[in-house]
Amino acid sequence: MTDFGKPTDFSGRGQSGAHGPSVAAVKTALLLALLIAYGLGFAILYPLVQTSAAKSAAAGNDPSFFVGS
Repeated sequence: MTDFGKPTDFSGRGQSGAHGPSVAAVKTALLLALLIAYGLGFAILYPLVQTSAAKSAAAGNDPSFFVGS
């Protein structure tokens, strides 16, 4: 008969995930959320600003007229 040694103890195996996510995972999730919010904000606000600038330019208040003067 072959002696395989002591049996492996798996009792503490599932406890590592009980402490919550790691700091790196939280930072990554936060960065991803901020990038998504930035992209959504840009996608929502850009058309509004573009329309406002077009109306201002049509009224004769084009900001490019004031550059270099």
